[in-house]
Amino acid sequence: MTTGWLVAVGAVAMGLTQLSESQVRFALTAHQVAQALAEKGIQVSDSQVTLVANVVATEALPKLEFLSVAPSGSMLNGVQSEGRTWIRMVCRSRGVCLPFYAIVVEPEGRAANASLVSSIHPLSGGALLEPKSEITMQAGVHATLVLNDQRSQIRVSVISLQKGAAGSRIRVESRDHKQIYIGEVVSSTQLKASF
Repeated sequence: MTTGWLVAVGAVAMGLTQLSESQVRFALTAHQVAQALAEKGIQVSDSQVTLVANVVATEALPKLEFLSVAPSGSMLNGVQSEGRTWIRMVCRSRGVCLPFYAIVVEPEGRAANASLVSSIHPLSGGALLEPKSEITMQAGVHATLVLNDQRSQIRVSVISLQKGAAGSRIRVESRDHKQIYIGEVVSSTQLKASF
């Protein structure tokens, strides 16, 4: 009987070890954002960068990409953000971290963040995406989700659960409300995904 207990305790301990290893998260820092800016040729100190929220990743030192830049005249919660640039970022590898925002404060001697915005745009090539304000698919629309594999293609009639611009990924559900999918918006009535 003691051997059986030892085997059971050992199995539980191994399971807990595997569970804790799969849930390890690493906090992203302002220093990492400043390094990503430096790779684009923009020199800012760590003290000029602020993360809007605590951000975690599944890798210790993920590569970061820029998604969009909001110029200094933008508003957040009705507060003017003069001298600040809002940068939306994401980890280059899919699934490593969620998109997040960082604020970069311009030094006193420089023009209010126009230099930062203009220096990110030309250096980014096509990688930097401006926020898309034009909504292509509305929530509640009946659409077709095309699921592609290298050998087959499946079309599923779905209902969109979110609105989204072309190229954005949104949640949709089957018409019988039993399956939820995530698809990329192609047009006002079509999405695509792979399986």
